[in-house]
Amino acid sequence: MTGHVTKPPAGTRAEQIYLALKRDLLGGRYRAGQALLTRELLARHDCGISPLREALARLVGEGMIVAEGHRGVRVPEPSVAELTDLYRMRLLLECEALRLSMAAGTPEWEARVRAAEAGLAAAAIPPPGETPAGRGDAVIAWERRHREFHTALIGNAPAPLLLQTIDSLVDRTERYRALRLVGGDVQAILAGSAAEHRALVIAVLGRDPGAVEMLRTHLDRTRAAVEDILHHMPAFARS
Repeated sequence: MTGHVTKPPAGTRAEQIYLALKRDLLGGRYRAGQALLTRELLARHDCGISPLREALARLVGEGMIVAEGHRGVRVPEPSVAELTDLYRMRLLLECEALRLSMAAGTPEWEARVRAAEAGLAAAAIPPPGETPAGRGDAVIAWERRHREFHTALIGNAPAPLLLQTIDSLVDRTERYRALRLVGGDVQAILAGSAAEHRALVIAVLGRDPGAVEMLRTHLDRTRAAVEDILHHMPAFARS
């Protein structure tokens, strides 16, 4: 389960299992360090081994689970060291991508940024109390819109390899961001994020050079919030 994993076509059994597993992982059904037993997954998702393997391989590629050779897969334990390293890379690369994207700005790109902001504003996450599946669905939907927003900001950069690398890093930080949404004050987080996103859009579309530093602050605030959550978790979950 290593190397590049091709995304299965939407609507396939593997895609359905992937989405269901991701929903459970982001919704808190499985605890950090828990092994995901193949026989239990086959029964839960009422599927064959091939689509399950496809789904698991994709989740391994995104860092949502880790493979342990012939012993199967498990939920990774969150790590402050990994979180810091991932965001260090994101800060460097996304700020450069935003600078390039703004410099190459077009009316079509501006329209995509506005549309992505509107789509994100329409997304919502219910407060704690929902079932893990229900909250998992909401977190996935919000994260998708959030990702589309940030992708729109930097997507005009004429640097495909840079954007591809950023996309991979975002995959690997998704489980960390979900900790904040599942365990934190969701409404306060969403309100604060919306205000920051609005300010970013104004600065970016106005070609304000300060937008790059605003993005850096925005990303680092998320890192710091997740790190605070990790510091309140059991010591074994930190490294």
